[in-house]
Amino acid sequence: MAKQKILIADDEAQIREILRIYFEKEGFEVIEAEDGAAAILKVQSEKPDILLLDIMMPGTTAAPFP
Repeated sequence: MAKQKILIADDEAQIREILRIYFEKEGFEVIEAEDGAAAILKVQSEKPDILLLDIMMPGTTAAPFP
């Protein structure tokens, strides 16, 4: 079975790192985005199974995500 792909979008690198370490240990393939614009591009290109979003990032909010 293929690994589930998770996108972690957060403007704080330390939070992304902690979450990445945890989710990789649980068997997920982890993709990171540092802001909303990068997250939207990665959703379109990487097609993650799960999105974990910081809803208060500079430049955007979670509102553009379906």
